[in-house]
Amino acid sequence: MATLPPLPAESAGCELPGEKADDLRAADARSAWRSVWVDEDRGSLSLLAAAPDGSLWSTYWSEKEEDGALVGRDGGARRWDGFRWETFQVPHARPERPQTDVAVAAASADQAWLFGHSNGESPKETTGVVASFADGAWRAEPLPEPAARSVGWAYTTARAVDGTVWAVNGSTAVSWTEGRWRQHPLPAEAGALSSGDGELWAVSGQHGTPAAMRWESGAWRRITTPPFEPPADVTEPGVTLSDVVVIGPGDVWVVGGVAWIDVREYDEENEPAEKGHPLALHWDGKGWTCHWGPETSTVGRMTNFTQAEPDGRGGLWVIAQSDLLWHLDGRRWTRHRLPAPPRAEPRVHSLAWRPGSREVYAVGSVVTKGANNSEISHAALWRS
Repeated sequence: MATLPPLPAESAGCELPGEKADDLRAADARSAWRSVWVDEDRGSLSLLAAAPDGSLWSTYWSEKEEDGALVGRDGGARRWDGFRWETFQVPHARPERPQTDVAVAAASADQAWLFGHSNGESPKETTGVVASFADGAWRAEPLPEPAARSVGWAYTTARAVDGTVWAVNGSTAVSWTEGRWRQHPLPAEAGALSSGDGELWAVSGQHGTPAAMRWESGAWRRITTPPFEPPADVTEPGVTLSDVVVIGPGDVWVVGGVAWIDVREYDEENEPAEKGHPLALHWDGKGWTCHWGPETSTVGRMTNFTQAEPDGRGGLWVIAQSDLLWHLDGRRWTRHRLPAPPRAEPRVHSLAWRPGSREVYAVGSVVTKGANNSEISHAALWRS
């Protein structure tokens, strides 16, 4: 398969920042989010995909007290129709083996995909799998080799793009076209994926070396990323490009951060403190501009930019903390807390933008304290 040479890119403001740096200057705002639904039963929602027709697909984890112990179980896939959830049990590609879901994509209420892995007794026996929903039912199958060695494992991400479903992980991408899975080599390891205005991008995600790449003329081309030179007083910093949001060909945002260990400070568990800055990296069609958020630490509450989604208005939403989302409206950043019932703590797990709209959804749980300080979780859905 043809490979494309890397595209050189300029960069500005991408030296790792000092302690006082804060280019984002985010302000607290009245929350743009509202609670749509909280489950009466115990559990949580994890993965999330939104389809253009307004349907949502998510994965559910149930919790029950059995003989005085809390037992968690895979609760299957759920579909939201705007009023209620419908639950589906997803078959295993290998019925005798346990199966774990790690990514979801959706094209409509009638078409969705779950990527995961079927566990074996060793890594060699573990394989990536995909379950697809069509004609009112789920069916599951192993992914083709060698893609099954990475796609469906941890850090896989998936997205439905104009009738084609894509999934990436490690150095491999797969797409479902013309009735079969096609495999595409990536020029670097990837773990996050986004599309918009005819463009498809991937970034490294939780994989180690920062990388960005774009789908062009039937192949993936690497877009060089800044070197992120560290300041003299920071040793062994790690830069992560967690997610990417494509607004247009000359308007792409990559979010992530830089983190390092400070052995001069210790957290509540008497471990060396982790410190870091969130990062918003912007592509204008020719090069990158880095924008750094304020330094935070595990001694307090760490701000980590993780999953991001478009807002449908030229901006984006990004998860910064378990109960806090940051928003860029194209000019300025604001911070928004998720609503929760009294004495409950919200915990967001995933975001999804409904393509063609201004609707963004979040799923997770609301958590209260029970007897002996135990946590009681109830699945929750929010919308901006």
